[in-house]
Amino acid sequence: MNIQLYRIDDRLIHGQVVIGWASVLQSEKIILCDDEVMANDWEKELYLSCVPETLETLILDEEHAAELLTHADPDPANAIFLVKGPEVIEHLLARGVTFSTVNVGGIHYKEGRRNYLSYLYLSDEEVASFKRCMQKGVRFECLDVPTGHKVDLREVLHT
Repeated sequence: MNIQLYRIDDRLIHGQVVIGWASVLQSEKIILCDDEVMANDWEKELYLSCVPETLETLILDEEHAAELLTHADPDPANAIFLVKGPEVIEHLLARGVTFSTVNVGGIHYKEGRRNYLSYLYLSDEEVASFKRCMQKGVRFECLDVPTGHKVDLREVLHT
C-alpha cells in the first residue's frame, strides 16, 4: 500500500480530509487508526458515512494498524492514514512502525491546550509526545489544507 499522507487531525474523517486531501492526492483509501473508534460500532458507522463509496475506508485499532504498516502489503492503493494525536504516532513507533514525515492538521482548542497556530492547540503532554517522536526521527509538517502554508513543527515549538 502506498501511504501518501500520514495525518494527525483530531476530527479524523471530515470534509477537509475527504474533499481536500483525498481529492488532491487522488487517494483510493482512507485508513483511520483509533482504538476508541474501533471499539464503538456507532462511531465507526458515523465515520464511514462521511466517506464517498469511491474511497475504501478501513478503521483499525493501533495493534492492527501497526501490523498493516510493518508488513509488506501487495495492495497498490494510494492511501491516507489518520490518527487523532501524536500519542498514537508514538505508540505505533513503539510497535515498530517507521515514519519519515507526518502531517499535522487540526488539533483544536480544548481546556488545557495552548494556541500555536490557527488550527493547532496543544497540551503540555502533546508537546512532549511530539518531541519524543522527533527524537526518534519523525518530522512533523503543519498544514491544515493542501493549499496552505507548510510549517515545520520544530519552528512552531521552538525546538
